[in-house]
Amino acid sequence: MDPILSCHWHDPDGDWALTVSRNGTSWELLAAAPLWSETLPFDGPDDVRRLAQTLLDLPAEPEPYEFEWQLSRTEEARTADERTHFATFAVGLDPTDGHRPYLAYQSYYHRGQATGLGLEVICENPPIDHLRAQAHAFLTSLPCPQQSAPQRSARQQSTRQQSTRQPAPTTPPPPPNSPAPPTR
Repeated sequence: MDPILSCHWHDPDGDWALTVSRNGTSWELLAAAPLWSETLPFDGPDDVRRLAQTLLDLPAEPEPYEFEWQLSRTEEARTADERTHFATFAVGLDPTDGHRPYLAYQSYYHRGQATGLGLEVICENPPIDHLRAQAHAFLTSLPCPQQSAPQRSARQQSTRQQSTRQPAPTTPPPPPNSPAPPTR
């Protein structure tokens, strides 16, 4: 059985989850809310390795720390229109709340000229020790290829120094591979 990275919790609305697991030959993130769930693929196993390493490197001391992944899938609709489903998944420490750890997922749908909000799943205080144990098991069973290890370390160091958690955008980001909107 392949290792997974999983965080489940329950609140008065019901059960929630953010889970990374293998689906055939790809790795996907399942975001589940009480009434709705969806999956989106990671670019490849290196992205999942970076996620596992990010969880292991989560600082114990308060400091700016956030890593984001952009996930997307384009689907052919029954008509001639294409539909793109994309999301941002983030792991970090919230500087506005005592640097409390969080996992956050926000998805969007894009069809034609319209983009709309999808599912939002936020775990505001994930079980870090449990996630670190899962991340360690993941990295132990699926070791990183030699070529991607130096890139991961350099990316994490530069991102850790530059990143801070920003408030959720009021408008969704443009879908992947779309032209930038005009500026006024």
